Amino acid sequence: MTFTYENFAKDGTLTLLDPLFTLLLIFSALFIIVLLGFSINPKIMLFIGALIILLSAQLQSIAGILADELNLASSSKNFYIFIAIVVIQLGLIVFAFVKDKKKK
Repeated sequence: MTFTYENFAKDGTLTLLDPLFTLLLIFSALFIIVLLGFSINPKIMLFIGALIILLSAQLQSIAGILADELNLASSSKNFYIFIAIVVIQLGLIVFAFVKDKKKK
């Protein structure tokens, strides 16, 4: 298949959403620095972490639907990035609650 956007698919794999997954991973990694440097309310961290996890899960779902509709393979790299985002966010949520308990 030929597409108007050259990075839409490479070797039969949908790569259109790769930059969004990478951006979410970088955003999650930056929260590690923020949480280590500042004290964040754990409830706010819970909200932000849940929001990022839900956003990346929705993006993963949309990528699967697009790949299926266009008869392309879904990128396995995006799945591993999604798992990394979930692990980082869950770790940050736990760390925020532990840090808050130690402060009290």
